[in-house]
Amino acid sequence: MNSPFQRLAARRTHLAKANPLRALTDVINKVEGGINLGQGVCDLDAPACLRAGAIASIDGSDRQTYTPYSGIPGLRQQIARKLREYNGLDVQEENVMVGMGSSSAFFSAGLCLFEAGDEVILFEPFYSYHRSSLTLMGAKPVCVRLAGEDYALDVETLKTALSKRTRAILINTPANPSGKVFDATELAAIAELVDGTDIAIITDEVYEYMLYDGRKHISPGTLPGLAERCLTIGGFSKTYSITGWRIGYLAGPADLVNSIGLISDQVHICPPRPLQRGVERALAELPASFYTDLAADYEGRRNRFCDALSSAGFSVRRPQGAYYALAGYKNVLGDIEPYEAVLKLIDRVGINAVPGHLFYENGEGIRTMRFHYAVGETDLDEICRRLESLA
Repeated sequence: MNSPFQRLAARRTHLAKANPLRALTDVINKVEGGINLGQGVCDLDAPACLRAGAIASIDGSDRQTYTPYSGIPGLRQQIARKLREYNGLDVQEENVMVGMGSSSAFFSAGLCLFEAGDEVILFEPFYSYHRSSLTLMGAKPVCVRLAGEDYALDVETLKTALSKRTRAILINTPANPSGKVFDATELAAIAELVDGTDIAIITDEVYEYMLYDGRKHISPGTLPGLAERCLTIGGFSKTYSITGWRIGYLAGPADLVNSIGLISDQVHICPPRPLQRGVERALAELPASFYTDLAADYEGRRNRFCDALSSAGFSVRRPQGAYYALAGYKNVLGDIEPYEAVLKLIDRVGINAVPGHLFYENGEGIRTMRFHYAVGETDLDEICRRLESLA
């Protein structure tokens, strides 16, 4: 008898291919003293009040039952306050839904918004999970490459990519993997292009506090022409160094947020109550200086890390935000494919990265790799020493 599990859904075929990111993680984990700068895991301490909030929920009188599928009211209120005060968005509790990380919030939103064959604009280099998730939803990613030293938006290229099937434009700012920060002029140009259409704007702003060289975060939902069509997605994995907690959110029109919440209820019922309590407490108690200090601290890490890359011979565009650096490696490792280049880097200095072609629809000729630098000072010292030894 044939196994009933031989035939699987076609929608997941693209996920069945070997995952280079996970394969390289397996490689670096077997290297004695290996340092994994591939997957963007924050290896930093989480705030004490956040941890205390989760512990109090478990040890105290907080009953460990399901929460509302959109999140506990106190956390939604704190997120709405934060979105008003920091992002400048006109939102209340009913405009906010808590999800199992920003990725889950994005997936639930896509299941609510997209029909099979709907086109969604992605800017290259893109976050690879955005593209793979869209394909899993049945949507068609349409990629628009950002060009130049600052990954500037080419308005004409974007205009050409729009079609009658375009359902949404996804804006990741600050961006993974490039560190690109969209400015007001670029966002205004997008608003002009979508004027008079039913194209939605979905934003991923999970790195919103990590901005450098005096830049300010602009939430697209605050701009005229975008506010009424924008769904804002964010999370706390990076800000509070809790990537394993999976607490994120989305904000938008109340009716839409409720519809997305009904879908997230089917996917995961609700995020864990104690972890929601921890984030609620952090949002309520951490001073504004926490976030400015966070940005300054990461800017210092960026400078040290990019200086080490440059000293080693890598070509690197200093990121404007987030905590990743895309670096060209030809002068250091040769004109070889990105996956082989990362293996060579592991062999030479015991450091892992992500092959740069994974961030493009057509990665032919790409000779970059992505590093993260969300590491402690001691590790950063060792990383810089190893990189500089390549010179």
